[in-house]
Amino acid sequence: MSTRTGALVLAGGVLLALLQQQLLLRRPPRLESLAAAPASSGPAALDLRFSRPMQNASVARDSRLTPPLPHQWLGDGTPLRLLLGSGQTVAEPLQLEVAGQDRRGLALAPQRWRWDPRPRLLAVVALAGGEQVQLLGHDGRWRPLSPIWPAIPTLTPLGDGSALAFAATDGAGRQSVWRLPLRQHNLSGAGRDGAAAPLREPEIGRLERLSEQPLVFAHLSSNRRGDLLVQAGSQVLAGTSTTLRRRDGRRLALPQTSSGPMQLLPEGSGVVVPQLEGLSLQALPGQPPRRQLLPGSRDLLGFCPVGGRALLRRHWPDFRRSLELVEPGQAPRQLWLGSEALLAVACERGGERVWALVSAGLERPRLELLVLDRRGRLVARRSLAGWELEPGTGLQFDATRRQLLLALRRQGANSPGVADAARPALIEAGSLKLRLLDRPVRQVQWLTAG
Repeated sequence: MSTRTGALVLAGGVLLALLQQQLLLRRPPRLESLAAAPASSGPAALDLRFSRPMQNASVARDSRLTPPLPHQWLGDGTPLRLLLGSGQTVAEPLQLEVAGQDRRGLALAPQRWRWDPRPRLLAVVALAGGEQVQLLGHDGRWRPLSPIWPAIPTLTPLGDGSALAFAATDGAGRQSVWRLPLRQHNLSGAGRDGAAAPLREPEIGRLERLSEQPLVFAHLSSNRRGDLLVQAGSQVLAGTSTTLRRRDGRRLALPQTSSGPMQLLPEGSGVVVPQLEGLSLQALPGQPPRRQLLPGSRDLLGFCPVGGRALLRRHWPDFRRSLELVEPGQAPRQLWLGSEALLAVACERGGERVWALVSAGLERPRLELLVLDRRGRLVARRSLAGWELEPGTGLQFDATRRQLLLALRRQGANSPGVADAARPALIEAGSLKLRLLDRPVRQVQWLTAG
């Protein structure tokens, strides 16, 4: 090839590169991904990623949310986060139109989405032939998710909503652990007509057995990443084992020993390990080693949505109990102290509101719901006389509809039959109005709208 020909080829390549660069510069921005995000300071959030950095002010100005609930746009360019304001109720699916300009002034083609951030109700339902995991859809219908077993003592939805895990007991009392994948459809983009496609109920995947040997017991815990912690005691092998199952399928054996059930931290960086000398916070494999110990006779009751906040029950030598709020870098703050039994708690944001179920009395205990602020002041209370909490269940808060979920049974109804089983109970967080659902259950949980 001559020098002149080589120069022409080189010049042509440079011109082609410049032309491609100009075409790329003139190309309008694209919305590359949109997904539900964990919301710690509001009822729901979405993460949006664009092909180019956006003008945040134009996205906030040109985008539309219907109904027009208070919200804010967080981030700088890309990605951005849409966060619903706290203290409001999401009563129906939302319509979102995403629009705006990138930093070159080029407009994003508006896109319409339908979004439903409300969690669904999961329950272990009592049937004549045993127990079954069922899901209450937004359409008001119950759907079976699992086979019927003699008993299902443990149910844990994964924190990202991608699956649920549970322990089932056969007729001989042997337990096994199962995982059921779920494909949720809580976000739907525009179709050919420009309107967002309708939302659908979750699709059920193939049931997967996680335990190889018959088990004596199993305790399950998950975090927002979708990891699953399995503590199990085998009938064949001596002792217990603790296994972390990552969402990507990896399995890691944890060396930690504990005196009770371990709990994964919601954000996924560590695990809370009960030990004889107190509660120990330890790092998971792959994280920098760390161990923090909170001494004393304490139980972990639950976590708050804001990272690092937890609620503890402390046992005192005079048989009183106290409720403590733990925040990063601070000593536990006492919110409540009393002689009543502290059964379950739920938390809003970083502890701005805390709901506590307490029970007083022995022969005929009196159940009561207390509402506390982050300083421990009593804001409201609701008597639940005539009811008792289903043993082994807790209290959970749905920030989207501002309601509490628990399982209540009539006081004195201790028969194992279906007729005397507990019912799902919903309590409005503001008015404390109680509503019971007509379904016999052994456990109830919220399934995150992943």
